[in-house]
Amino acid sequence: MYAPSTLILPADARPRLRPVRAPRSSHHLSSADTGLISRTEMLARGETDASIRVAVRDGTLRRVAQGWYALDDAQPGTIAPLRHGHRLTCISVTPMHGLWTPHGDSSARPGQSISRLHVYRYQDTRDTPPRMAGHPTPHRGWPEQDPVASLPLALEHAMRCQDGETAAILLESAMAQGLLDPVEVTALLTAAPATVRSRIGRLSTASDSGSETRVVRWLRRRGFTVEQQVYLEDVGYLDAYVGGIFLEIDGRGPHTAQEVFEADRARDLTATSLGLQVLRISYQQVWLDWARTQRKILAAIRQVGPFGRAKVRALAGRRSAAA
Repeated sequence: MYAPSTLILPADARPRLRPVRAPRSSHHLSSADTGLISRTEMLARGETDASIRVAVRDGTLRRVAQGWYALDDAQPGTIAPLRHGHRLTCISVTPMHGLWTPHGDSSARPGQSISRLHVYRYQDTRDTPPRMAGHPTPHRGWPEQDPVASLPLALEHAMRCQDGETAAILLESAMAQGLLDPVEVTALLTAAPATVRSRIGRLSTASDSGSETRVVRWLRRRGFTVEQQVYLEDVGYLDAYVGGIFLEIDGRGPHTAQEVFEADRARDLTATSLGLQVLRISYQQVWLDWARTQRKILAAIRQVGPFGRAKVRALAGRRSAAA
């Protein structure tokens, strides 16, 4: 896997530590996360069948399938699969696990709705309901009792279902969020077919968002050497350095908070005052105008890259003023 860059500018600067998220203790979602609860769990909490019937009659609970009930805050899309004897998985559940998930469905065929629910069921002859994408499984019974897929199972399905870029985004997001470590991700890849591993390719432990994964992955596949999370004194960590330019890549929608806008511009001003070439790329440019953005990035590398590389070499060899 690719790791964060060791490039520090100037060379003797003392970088502050990047925050590391504490790993989640479980890869499974609770009833508080999904809004779905089983009869077994309610009985373990001290409820009785009589009290459950009263809650259903009062409307506090909704019975959605044998042994399964929905609370008032049940997550959208989780109930329909249960009613049909299936359970939610793949990109339909990764946002619930906290993963950066691209909009749309890269497995959908032209003209096919991208709002399909991705579901799975243990091996039997039951057809997948309309507007649902089924994921084949060799199991003769439920591999887990969760009403939606656990994180590892959802990723296992997504790796086989989605294109390589989407799968890479999900896997890198799991590492960035501290939900899976590189060893666990490697285990998922090892268990996948060779064709799946080839499609996904090498991953990075340094990407902070799906937008960064898309841009960096594209550059590396074009043969560029990309340094991620380069530390610049008085600026902090910059998303990527490639071909003489630095990239700052917005991972979400437009930045509307004034303090965020001002902080970004202050960072850009400091970097530019050192002669460094900073290219800030918006979420819309990455996801809604990607082809044009690719051409602009290549043009920037071609036109100002030589100048930027010279500045980086000079700064990398310069001692800070405090030294």
